[in-house]
Amino acid sequence: MTVRRLAPLDKATGEDLSFADDKRVGSLAATRAAAAIAPAGMDVGEATIPLIRVNNLDLAVATALAHWAPAEDVPPAGTADSAVIDPTAKLGADVAVGPNVVIGPGTRIGDRVVLCANVTIGRDVTIGDDTIVWEGAVIKARCELGRRARIGPNSVVGHEGFGYYQADGKHCPVPHIGNVIIEDDVDLGACVCVDRGKFGPTRIGQGTKVDNLVQIAHNVQIGPHCILAGQCGIAGSTTLGSYVIVGGNAGVRDNIKIGDGAKLSAYCAVASDVPDGESVGGAPARPMREMRRIFAAEAKLPDIVKRIKSLESAVKKLNE
Repeated sequence: MTVRRLAPLDKATGEDLSFADDKRVGSLAATRAAAAIAPAGMDVGEATIPLIRVNNLDLAVATALAHWAPAEDVPPAGTADSAVIDPTAKLGADVAVGPNVVIGPGTRIGDRVVLCANVTIGRDVTIGDDTIVWEGAVIKARCELGRRARIGPNSVVGHEGFGYYQADGKHCPVPHIGNVIIEDDVDLGACVCVDRGKFGPTRIGQGTKVDNLVQIAHNVQIGPHCILAGQCGIAGSTTLGSYVIVGGNAGVRDNIKIGDGAKLSAYCAVASDVPDGESVGGAPARPMREMRRIFAAEAKLPDIVKRIKSLESAVKKLNE
């Protein structure tokens, strides 16, 4: 048997490897796939195709995808003719510098770093080994990127924070003299903005993964291994612990603390501290066990309004 790609159960053909979990197990009997990956111990019902049993389905699927994935489209080691590199910048071994890249004075680039086309690196920036900065991204002065970081296209690390004071009837900008520190193995998606700190650094902890279109404001401290989904925003000087999950479009106010392992649901508005391990949702955000009761009550509101009107009418007749 030869399999040539990975495909969902309902799209797979006789040359495809597929996969099934508890939600998809019912499709195993009807699939045309040559074989499927399935969790060890899962009841597969009437499935007749060969199964590859694994302890970690996500890991197995990711490994199969990596096998068939094409090589990433990055510039080769060396410097494009159109790149502009300040003579005081220091580049490590096997660095790839793509077309129109600009590297400022005093910057230090580690080994095997890839800077794709149109990237701009400011002065006195540090970039660790094996980091990739994708097309059009901007890393501004004095920021620090760890090893194996991935900075998505058109993301901006280290722009001024959003801070103003009022004088003579005008909004005047507050200088931001801090920087941004991005630790090892952090991924930023496309069009992510991480503002520099007003005083010290804005920090993103080791292994944290940030989706597209996320705003991280000045002096935010994000712990290790957090997940921030698309279009969420973290306001200034807020602290996220480790393994925090922030859902898409969630908003987190300034100067609060989100505890280790907390989960903030999509579209929630978090206005106060969240304890370790707590799951919150809604606007304003409340513990999910409370929000579920509120959501259930909201669904009954039309009937409740009708009943109230009916009772009002009955009381009115009694009083006539």
